[in-house]
Amino acid sequence: MKVLQISECFPTKYKPQTGEFILKHVSALSKLCEVKLIAPLRFIPPREALLAGYSGVRKWLSQINETEGMSDGQLSVEYMNYISLPRPTFEAIDEKLMNTLFRKKLFDLIKAFSPDILYCHWLRPWAGIAASISKELGIPFVIDHHEDLPTMKILFPNDYSNFLNTFLLADMIILHSNENRTDLQNEIASLNNIELIYLGQSFEIFENDKEFSNDNIKLICVSHLHEPRKNIDVLLKALALLSDKLKFSMRIIGDGPLKSDYEKLCLTLNLSGVVTFEGSLPQDEIKQLLDDSDMFILPSFPEAFGIVFAEAIDRGVPVVTCKGNGGGEELRLLGYPSVLAEPLSADDLSKKILALANNIEAKNEMSYKGRKIARENFTWERNALQTFDMMTELLNQFHNRGNVRN
Repeated sequence: MKVLQISECFPTKYKPQTGEFILKHVSALSKLCEVKLIAPLRFIPPREALLAGYSGVRKWLSQINETEGMSDGQLSVEYMNYISLPRPTFEAIDEKLMNTLFRKKLFDLIKAFSPDILYCHWLRPWAGIAASISKELGIPFVIDHHEDLPTMKILFPNDYSNFLNTFLLADMIILHSNENRTDLQNEIASLNNIELIYLGQSFEIFENDKEFSNDNIKLICVSHLHEPRKNIDVLLKALALLSDKLKFSMRIIGDGPLKSDYEKLCLTLNLSGVVTFEGSLPQDEIKQLLDDSDMFILPSFPEAFGIVFAEAIDRGVPVVTCKGNGGGEELRLLGYPSVLAEPLSADDLSKKILALANNIEAKNEMSYKGRKIARENFTWERNALQTFDMMTELLNQFHNRGNVRN
């Protein structure tokens, strides 16, 4: 089987951590079949490069030009350069522009590989274009959907319905949490070609019993700082409510344009002495910091899933998030005693943190059950095998109906 995947979210020299989970996915899948990944590389400086001025743009351009494809066994990666209009302001027009200027380039790359299946990560901006190419080539088309629909609805109120129509072009839709599946089926009740496949996570399972701090509780949060829905402001306000009730320190790992706003909020809340913004870090350093932490907190809402939750439980770190968070809710369905605060409530979040901090039995239970659940559900080998089995069945069905779409 030959599978061609498309993902704009993929590591580059400029952002080596971005889309690292897609690399893990295709690497594991390539042990079972031949995989080519096309990573569209957008030649438009990101906001953080522009904010840094000339030196920021120069650094971005230099590192983007150094980004090269790779080949490893049955896996090959090729970057496809393109330009586009600013997002999300011109998102709908942008797709039409790319269809006009870059569809043929993408089509030629796909046709040269001669895949059996075309597989696109994310709905925007490439799924619609990829769907038309798969139809032209007469091969099945898969959408691997990572976004949360409520956020899309807020960002694109006028184009949301058109974006959803792309799902109707897919022969199979892969989702990663029941929360995300419920959201999608509430929007398009007729969809029955949905497969729930859990993502993997990057760390080996922490085998020893975790030891927790008794005096100074070490808290950690791993999240990009690009979108308000991660609710880092809610987290900081919750910590401020705990300042006279609990001795703690908090490390926030991740970067993005909202970082300066959160640093200012820390000053306002008198948290500068206990909250540290670590920036973006490589996976091995994140693992070390998780191992040194007593609690993982990320009150993101809405959230489709969030691999960071799987990484935290894998290392035995208890997870605190909020109701409606795809990751926290999914872990609870798997038998994990997720601590779920009310969404957007700093007061309730602070109470949940304090209660867990003072409950060693609950922390030990969460640590043990989390590692067991991670071992059984969140490995890239399992993700690859389920994806391969799904594609094998999809190909059989596709050929049995004579390459004719429903």
